[in-house]
Amino acid sequence: MPTVRSPALSILFSICLITAVLYLGKPFLLPLALSILLAFLLAPLASRLESAGCGRIPSVIIVTIIAFTVLATALYTVGSQAVDLAKSLPKYHENLQQKVFAPLGKLTAAVSAYSHGMGNEERPQIANSSAPLELPTSNVNLLSVAREIAGPVLAPLGTAAMVVVYVIFFLFDRQNLRNRFVHLVGNGRLRLATAAIDDASTRVSRYLAAQLIVNACYGIPVGIGLYFIGIPNAPLWGLLAIVLRFLPYLGIAIASAFPIVLSFAISPGWSQPIETLALFLVMELITGNLLEPWLYGASTGLSATAIVIAAVFWTWVWGAGGLLLATPMTVCLVVLGKHVPALAFLNILFGNQPPIAPGDRFYQRLLADDSDELEEIIEEYRHRGALVELFDEVVLPALQLAEDDRASDNITRSEHKEIFVCLQGALASLEGFQTTEEPTGEQVHRVVIVPARTDGDALAGAMLAFLLRGKGIACTRYSERSLNSEIVSHLVDQTEVVLCVSALTVTGARAAHSIFKRIGDRMSGQRLLGLWNGDRTDAAIVPSQPGVEIITTFADAVRLISATTTQGSAQEAAAA
Repeated sequence: MPTVRSPALSILFSICLITAVLYLGKPFLLPLALSILLAFLLAPLASRLESAGCGRIPSVIIVTIIAFTVLATALYTVGSQAVDLAKSLPKYHENLQQKVFAPLGKLTAAVSAYSHGMGNEERPQIANSSAPLELPTSNVNLLSVAREIAGPVLAPLGTAAMVVVYVIFFLFDRQNLRNRFVHLVGNGRLRLATAAIDDASTRVSRYLAAQLIVNACYGIPVGIGLYFIGIPNAPLWGLLAIVLRFLPYLGIAIASAFPIVLSFAISPGWSQPIETLALFLVMELITGNLLEPWLYGASTGLSATAIVIAAVFWTWVWGAGGLLLATPMTVCLVVLGKHVPALAFLNILFGNQPPIAPGDRFYQRLLADDSDELEEIIEEYRHRGALVELFDEVVLPALQLAEDDRASDNITRSEHKEIFVCLQGALASLEGFQTTEEPTGEQVHRVVIVPARTDGDALAGAMLAFLLRGKGIACTRYSERSLNSEIVSHLVDQTEVVLCVSALTVTGARAAHSIFKRIGDRMSGQRLLGLWNGDRTDAAIVPSQPGVEIITTFADAVRLISATTTQGSAQEAAAA
């Protein structure tokens, strides 16, 4: 009997296998990923030089020399500044001892005395504590010592050499590599593979360029500010701030920690530490709230949660290099999820696009009776002055989903009623929104709104009335419990009245024609049927009636009614 394999289980197995390969293949894959990242950054410059008349080989050599010269200069500057700082540290030892280590020593002694006083059992005494410690003698292996000393130095140099070689070959053979990748991945779907490559390269290149600009705008003022504050080796800290800000979240903490601690060490008072801390706080506020939103925009297409998860995952897999590559690597995964249907879950999990439509989300919160989040959604649209979009794109789709679920018996009648009660309560948070019917008396305003038959029709009519009043247009709104005879008696012999019958479904729209038929020619003015489902294909199957215009959105209704009432008021003023 064949074994049925669950798709979810296969995906989980594939993720575990890929993670194991990434973890075990770090010595080879990390330099390769760094090389691809640098190639993305340098490829546009190489292409421009080549277009300007330089050959392929000279362009690649020039770009590579410039790039790695800049990196080597930066590393040399950091190293020389670090050596200079190390030589200066003994001068600050006494001040650092008084301001940092002495308070810590007192605190440690106090904690030790307190814990000793709380102990009820006798602590074992250490015998011969003053006796000199005898170290075991052993033969010194010079080869192992050399390995231990040279290993930490040669490993980064070897990785750097691999990166240089990879970058040169990637830049030189970039078109050929791209074509091979398209042929390998496309498998007859060249458009999809090409779109994925272009999308990934555009996002990664834009992210790297924006990150470099942001880091420079952050690090240069930091270096200048630290120089005027009086912090030694200010260029070192400014350069480190530029470099370390490429590390998400952790980099800025490391970049600011060293100057702040150093300010404690060199300053006899507290002015320099406070000024140093204030400098980093102000620059971070300016960078995080102004520069990054302006330059980044939607360049990466990642959600904030995805960036955090990616930073943790890639750091666990590849260490500090993984933290540096976290965002670009995750961008590539999101692009794959966007263009490859089998990997669509990656785009859903990590992309910045809403996972569900606004109307679906609103309806889901209605089902959960989450009034707080419903009011947050409404307030967000109200704050943007987009109430028409709120009703058309969020509330109406939610009402349609409720009607569909009730028609297919997915929800009971009582649950359907609870949904409307919850929605009425959420809409009541809008100042001036009235969910109950209004007393009409004998006065009929220029705009009359009549629900076709149900609570949903009445609530849609209430939303239209709210939008019209926001435009300064008075209107009369009837309840779903009002009798047709009562409505007709109020509208008979009325002139220049805009009658809008509100219906959420085709069934309600058909029922609305009885109102228009009973009124007949006894009312002059415009007649509108608001079929609030946004689908003109449904509007096409509604029986046509002379003089009745079908509208499907609140935006169309407000625009049409506003134009009609304005024109009527102008004619009345001219006649007067």
